[in-house]
This record gives sequence, structure tokens and C-alpha cells, in this order.
Amino acid sequence: RSYEGRIYSDFRVCWPRRQDDTGKDMTDHNNFNITFRDAAHSDYDAVMKITATDKFRVGFDYLPAKFHHYVDDPDVYMIVGEADDKVVALGVFMTTDDGTNLAYKSVRIAKELRGTKLLTRLRMTDRLHHLHPRLRQCHERRGLWDVNRTYLWIPFPNKRDTCFMDGVYFQGKSSVLLKAMAALPSTQPSILPYQPSDIARLSRKEFSEQILSYNVIFVDWDPYKFTASNLQMLSERGIRILVDTAEPAAQSLSFGGSYMTPRGRVYHVDVHCRDVALCQAHIKQHVDIACQQYGGRITFCVMLMEARMKSHIKTFCVEKLGLAHLPLDHSFLSYTFSDPSKSQL
Repeated sequence: RSYEGRIYSDFRVCWPRRQDDTGKDMTDHNNFNITFRDAAHSDYDAVMKITATDKFRVGFDYLPAKFHHYVDDPDVYMIVGEADDKVVALGVFMTTDDGTNLAYKSVRIAKELRGTKLLTRLRMTDRLHHLHPRLRQCHERRGLWDVNRTYLWIPFPNKRDTCFMDGVYFQGKSSVLLKAMAALPSTQPSILPYQPSDIARLSRKEFSEQILSYNVIFVDWDPYKFTASNLQMLSERGIRILVDTAEPAAQSLSFGGSYMTPRGRVYHVDVHCRDVALCQAHIKQHVDIACQQYGGRITFCVMLMEARMKSHIKTFCVEKLGLAHLPLDHSFLSYTFSDPSKSQL
């Protein structure tokens, strides 16, 4: 990006005295300046240090694999905050739907500054707008809040909750999983790869209004408006898209893809449906695709739109597919807000 490395904001922060991991006083008499700029490829090591990838997300962090891609991606905006020539904060945002909407992805803060309400004080979206003022024109701002991390919650103006989602983690060796699936009876609903002609069934109100929330799809937790152009874009990016064969309206849609983390390969499975049997069929198909493509141990992060299906899916994945359930379940609230001058991320 042509703006890479440009400094665009100085911000003075005051809080109790803190030291970094070398013992250096980070507060300079209880206050210091944070300078913000776009992230560069050369920031990789510094960012990885503050994210503590061996512990962050229990080691299943996507950022190590995607950092350099994000730097070059014109739809992703990563800003870093520096104090005393040290990176102390990172904000990750992305535009979706042809640049009309802005999604908050993540904020990372150096260990020595956690617990100082830095998230509230930095107002990351305001820092972003200093360098990229056109982003103020985005129609909607979307966020995702981990409901178990109440200390991160900030009240937003014009906030609208859209839906809750559950993330469930499983793990298994591809060779073992393939054998387990081969032994299963073929009685599940038919699930096939998405084709452009499927958009007619997916666009019917029985699916777009009853299955989706506010006509939004989630792919690896990222929100997109449900449109034919977005489905094409995701397919071109290598995302596996599956849909059932129901007529006249489809009843389910799912997305799958993978990336490497400090703890090995993760394959995300994002299921949009309200029926247990259809959900199981989608998951089985994605697990089969992943195991055919990758060897060794694979961790599956399954996103569910219906909390009531969680126990059924756990039982199915463990008893039928031979996966081991990992105690890493979490729930997220998806929300939107629309006032950029007051938003705080």
C-alpha cells in the first residue's frame, strides 16, 4: 500500500506506572506518547512478540500465517502503535462488500500495558480514520465480541446485536478420520460444492431470511453480505463452499478453509443452517475434504449459528467421526454500529 510506514497520529496515554519485559519504565512519569502508523512487513517480529503466539488463542492464532498477506491486502488495514521505539499495540480491520462496510478483526496489546484500559483509550477506529479518512464513509461497522471476556466490552453508539455464534474445537489425525468416515452409512442429506446456479435457491426468502441473520454470512468469523459476487470472491480465494440440494429453497450453506498456526494446521468450518442432520452432513464433508488434502493432525474450528445444536454436534464429531473434542469452546456476539465519530474499538 502506498501509505505504508506513514505516521499519522500521536496519542498521549496516562495510566499507572508499568515496566516492559526488560524492566524499562514504559510510562515516563505516568504518561507517554503512542505514535500510530500502518503496519509494515518489517513489523512481523515485534507484532509476534506482543501477541505471544504460544499462548494467545491457546496457540491457535491465525496472525502468524496471515500477517504478511494482510500487509499487502488492500482490503485489510493493520495499524501499529509505537512508544519509545517499541511496538505496543496492533489493530486489524478489513473492508468488505466492495469497500462499503468496515469490520473490526482484532486488537493486540503488549503485556506490560494490559489491564490499563488501553483498549478504551486508544479509540483504534479513530486512529485508522486519521490515515484513511474515506473509511468514515463506510455504511456499517461490524464487530465480534467474545462474551466470556466481559472486560473487553465497550458501549457503542447505535449498536445493534445481530446474532450469537458458537465456536467448537475438535482435533484428529487425517488417516484415522478417513477410516472412521468410510465406515459410516451413507444416509445423510446430500451436500454438494456450490455452483453459481445455486444462487437462485439460496436467494429465496426461506433461506436468506430464515437461515441467515440480517442477510450476513460469516467465513472464519469475518462478516460479508450474502451476495453472488461475495460467494464468487470467496470461491476464488480458495474457500470451500458447500450447499444442500433442497428445492425450491436451500436450507444450509457452509464454508471451509485452512491456515497454519503455532500448534499446527487449523481448518475452519462455518455452518449456516438450523437443522442438526444438515449441519452434521456439512461438517462430515468438510472434514473429509481437509483429510484428503492434508496429512497429519488437523484441528477443526466449527462455527455454529444455533446454540441448541452444540451438544448434538459434539456427540456426532466424537462418536461418529472419531474426533477428539478440545476444551476451547467459546461464544461470540456479532453486532453493528454506525457512528464513526464516537466508535471505540
